[in-house]
Amino acid sequence: MLLVLSSFAGIAQQALPAQLVWLVTQVAQSSAGPLPVLPLREAQRTLGTARQRFQQGLPPDTRLYLTARVLNEAATPELVIVALETWQGRQLRGHILRAGAAQLVPVEFSEAAVQDWLLLHADGREEGNYLGKYWDLEEKLAARPE
Repeated sequence: MLLVLSSFAGIAQQALPAQLVWLVTQVAQSSAGPLPVLPLREAQRTLGTARQRFQQGLPPDTRLYLTARVLNEAATPELVIVALETWQGRQLRGHILRAGAAQLVPVEFSEAAVQDWLLLHADGREEGNYLGKYWDLEEKLAARPE
């Protein structure tokens, strides 16, 4: 348990990877509106695989982040990115990530709140992140000249 907590303290002290900062920003901007159906469906379909891999133990420097709709500090539902700490049964615990925030906010929620997942490897490779990939493509298409 100490190892897990110390690794989260490290997240708070170091800069988040650029792709994670981008995702945190996208999620914050998308919090109020409806989420795209097809990426959500794929994320839900594959969530069991992410759960299984997390519970079996991830390789060093590989982290699982979840996009979830949770109650924030003001008890208001909010779409956030959570750095996952524990996943026991259908209960999850982690820390809410916010761009530019100096401190991580602890959060507990049920698996039903999970909208998407991201396995981020130390070398920058990612698995999952269906919403992020959708938003990235949407951004690229919007930036293309007509």
